Amino acid sequence: MNLSLRAKFLILSALVQALVLGLLIWNNMRIMDQAVSNNADRVAHEYAVTLNLSLGSYSSRGSLSELHSYLGEMLSDPADSFVRYIVVLDGQRRPIVAAGAVPANLARLMQGGGVRTDGGVKTVLLGDMLHARAPLLLNDNQVGSLNFGLSTADLARARNDVLSQGSVISIAGFGLGLLLFYAFTLGIGRRLDGLNAQSQRLVRGDYATLLPEHGGDEIEVVSRSLNTMSLALRERLAQLERAERRLSESEARFKILFDVAPVPLSVTDRQGTIIAANLALERTFNASAGAVIGKRASDLAFWDSEDEQRRILGIHTANGAVLGDVARVRLADGSAGSVAIWSSSLSLDGEKAVIWALLDLTEELNAKGALKELNTSLESRVRQRSAELEQANSDLSLALDTLQHTQHDLLAAEKMASLGSLVAGIAHELNTPIGNSLLASTSLSDRVADFDRVVAAGALRRSALLAHLDEVRQAAGLISGSLHKAADLISSFKQVAVDQTSDQRRDFDLLLVLQDTLATYLPRLRRARCTAVLEVPPGLMMDSYPGSLYQVVNNLINNALIHAFDDRKTGAITVRGGDAGDGMLALSFSDDGRGMPDEVLRHVFDPFFTTKMGQGGTGLGMNIVYNIVTGVLGGRISIATGLDVGTTIRILIPRVAPRHEAGKKSPPATPPA
Repeated sequence: MNLSLRAKFLILSALVQALVLGLLIWNNMRIMDQAVSNNADRVAHEYAVTLNLSLGSYSSRGSLSELHSYLGEMLSDPADSFVRYIVVLDGQRRPIVAAGAVPANLARLMQGGGVRTDGGVKTVLLGDMLHARAPLLLNDNQVGSLNFGLSTADLARARNDVLSQGSVISIAGFGLGLLLFYAFTLGIGRRLDGLNAQSQRLVRGDYATLLPEHGGDEIEVVSRSLNTMSLALRERLAQLERAERRLSESEARFKILFDVAPVPLSVTDRQGTIIAANLALERTFNASAGAVIGKRASDLAFWDSEDEQRRILGIHTANGAVLGDVARVRLADGSAGSVAIWSSSLSLDGEKAVIWALLDLTEELNAKGALKELNTSLESRVRQRSAELEQANSDLSLALDTLQHTQHDLLAAEKMASLGSLVAGIAHELNTPIGNSLLASTSLSDRVADFDRVVAAGALRRSALLAHLDEVRQAAGLISGSLHKAADLISSFKQVAVDQTSDQRRDFDLLLVLQDTLATYLPRLRRARCTAVLEVPPGLMMDSYPGSLYQVVNNLINNALIHAFDDRKTGAITVRGGDAGDGMLALSFSDDGRGMPDEVLRHVFDPFFTTKMGQGGTGLGMNIVYNIVTGVLGGRISIATGLDVGTTIRILIPRVAPRHEAGKKSPPATPPA
């Protein structure tokens, strides 16, 4: 009998629940029986202790018989206690006192199986009666036994009530579980029916209808997989349709290309019969397609000789293809010609075929022959021309060496011109503090002479002395301040001049070098009404070439003064520096000048490129900057600019410059295009 998955699931769940329910009921019965037995033993032990205490004084005096009426009265009402009989036996198992319904086989009750001992009390459960025996001390130190029986009917009824209620609850849970399983399998059945219906739709070719995806379980995963498969099949069919359409179009294009190809083409079957030919074949051999198709090449006036035909066919048979072998054939006008032949195997409608391609080499071979004769005559002319080219190359090499020397001389001249401009500016700047000092010292000398005459005349007064001291103090302060200013200028100039002329590598603080450099340019900046702002934190130590760095800043300042602020009354230059991480320093030189158009920006680093040609510009300033930054300092340089928005030149250089051989200049770098 074939059962559905749902029915199998319901039967299996019922069997599992029935098994679990049976085990649960059996375990409850076992636990309840054990609980009843343990509880009865505990009550028996408590009664044994209580009765021992109650009867101990009477048994030691041998007056237990006096309690017969009392014990009978105590056991007269079963509702008062669980005890149903009490018997005291002496050492020979003879009753001393007895009360209640004493069993006839009392002596043999504790000799059978099922007897338990706990704390000296022996118990055995027979039916609804728990029989207990405990030792009792009699008079004359004899040991007798205290025997009594406890009713367990109430405990049995409580056990049966618990078991009955538990059974009802278990059966109700069993029924509810089956109902829930039925409802669960009902939903699964509907979803499985949906999966089956979707499979049938896929069989019929319906790929547009999709299953709802819900539930968050394995069926949802299967539904999603079926939906994905439906979409994939629909896309695959669409791709197959498109591929079939493209194949048809490709076949049509191949037919057109085959027909209009400029190279003669033909297709033969395995017997060598021509089954297709293009228009180029008809034009080359003056044969229409109708006259060629269905015939063999040997039937046509094609081969120059049968040996040529056998040779080409032998190559094709041995190698499976012919790859450009040249053969002698008969052309359309009946003359002998040469063609290169290619062949390749293919399959047409499941049958083996061969496609042949022919390339007429007659004119090419004739031209090669003529070219060979021409080459022979040209060899002498080529040798003569080579000698002339070698002489021209020698002249060009000499001119290139001269040009390189000239470029180096121009670079040195540019450097010295910069230093000369610096000297002129410093001299002009020193003129003011030195003149002030000279004037103050001259005035002070005149005032001292006047003071001497006053002292010599004996007309010195305290007020005159104080006035003279005040004048001396002012003159000394003016002379000291002017000379300090001149000393600072000379110190900055000296450091810059030494670095510029020697360009020795040393450790220096970037801020101090830039301050010295800007200090030497203050006269020119003031004359140009240009402000300079230096934003560099102290402590940025470098192991590099300060003279080269000075040359870079010098050229950038000159370039800004000449080009950026041309025809402008004021301007501003900002120099910023900072740590860029990974042992690098970032330096930016910004101005708010005219900026540069794209055409100038593309050639700004080219040597001898200048927009001031004929006005004193050499076109080497920015080229020198590029060569120093990328060569000597081992860094990178970039420019951001725009018309009327100013120019920002960004330089990234290492804290520790690359090492160069002593006395050897770094080769000039090639600026970007």
